[in-house]
Amino acid sequence: MAEKKRKGRKAYLNDFHKNARGEYEYQGAVYEWKGEKGGLCKELILLWILCISMLIVLIAAGCLDAPGATNRFYVVLPYTISFVFGISTVWGVWRLFSGGNPLRSYIYDASIAQIPLRCIGTMVCAGAAILGEVIYLFKNGFEGKTAGILGFLFLEAIALVLSGILRKRVQKMPWEKKQQ
Repeated sequence: MAEKKRKGRKAYLNDFHKNARGEYEYQGAVYEWKGEKGGLCKELILLWILCISMLIVLIAAGCLDAPGATNRFYVVLPYTISFVFGISTVWGVWRLFSGGNPLRSYIYDASIAQIPLRCIGTMVCAGAAILGEVIYLFKNGFEGKTAGILGFLFLEAIALVLSGILRKRVQKMPWEKKQQ
């Protein structure tokens, strides 16, 4: 009896086949690290530092008492979406970290291929939150909360920069596809 071919999200299951003992083995494509020896470990540590720092900065920005960031949809919505993208980026780095070397193709697709897009989402939404806060300032002034506003703007800018650095690091990682 032929095995059923899956499509969509579960298509990676087509790469698992039963061996002589009746156990499933992965027989799909893999990606091998082609950087310097020990470089993958260093790169993963750096990616963790960048993504955790980005997430901490996003959390801190949300905890500040900045008038636009607490009551205007055009600030709150982009901030919230940037935070969700930040969490998604951390998830992608976790998948990469836990995938090992070589990386199975489906893990590569869920991590290396997706992290840059998630970082772009974080950057765009953090930039939109900054723009929204600046618009609020022009319309309503500082309302006596200068420290909160400047802190929010500064932290969102740092999140934007950290996300950009993380994106570039992931894109420059040297992986090579191999068939098993």
